[in-house]
Amino acid sequence: MLDTSLTEPRAMNPLDAVTSFPAQDGQQTELPCGPWRARSLGSAAADIDIAIDLGNRAMTVTSLLAACMSDAQGHPLDIEQVWNWTLNQRLQALIAMRLAAGNPVLALQSSCTRCDEAMETALDLRMLVAEPVSPRFIWRDGEGMELMLRLPTGRDLEIWMKDGIPLHGQLLMSLIESAADRPLELSTLMALEPKIDDALQAHDPLTALQLQTSCPACGHENAIACDLEVHLLEGFARDQAGTLDDVIQLAGAFRWSESEILALPRWRRTHYLRQLQRQQETGAWA
Repeated sequence: MLDTSLTEPRAMNPLDAVTSFPAQDGQQTELPCGPWRARSLGSAAADIDIAIDLGNRAMTVTSLLAACMSDAQGHPLDIEQVWNWTLNQRLQALIAMRLAAGNPVLALQSSCTRCDEAMETALDLRMLVAEPVSPRFIWRDGEGMELMLRLPTGRDLEIWMKDGIPLHGQLLMSLIESAADRPLELSTLMALEPKIDDALQAHDPLTALQLQTSCPACGHENAIACDLEVHLLEGFARDQAGTLDDVIQLAGAFRWSESEILALPRWRRTHYLRQLQRQQETGAWA
């Protein structure tokens, strides 16, 4: 679990809320997993064409990463490669995109499980940046059972959405690549389900993120499940909608076309919008 009361940076532990640093147009962030780079969503005109659909998260995440990730030479990644990244790798890439925009803090809303007090938890994404965990690992149960497990990928999600989400036992079976020295029957797997679940979550806590926070009213310690992918996608959707709103304002004021507005560097669009607001408030240009 993540403890939001900590004040010193430590891997997988968020800090209290911090002030966002300003974004730079086209800013890129290098991922710790290797020579991949992320740029901020909205730094390319074509980004408004990406359909951000939370009903089809697998396709949405793949489209975002294919558009905003590149290799060390600046070449876009092959979409098949993005599909085959683990959920952990894909989350690290989404975090890198958010950091490239200069907006490292997520404000998460929840309610105390004891007194129902509204709570806000500030999650500093910079504390979650890490090398993606190994896509495969060996798990032993202490009683002679040894399994080679793998983490789910974007392609797995696409298949499950297309064919229907499998039963939990079938899902776990699909993530077992081998069982040492013995056949693995479904009845054996069912008995091991809780242990395998715990092993997968321990190996990849980012995908099943849990936050620990104290209620400001009653002091009760709350464990909050955080679907990080949803929160990041919702933020990207707001950013994209904000870009389209900027286009509407600038087009209405200056009669520029959408393509002309999107071709402007972000700092120039921001300057023009600030001047428009000042003119509306004071009746004069600064």
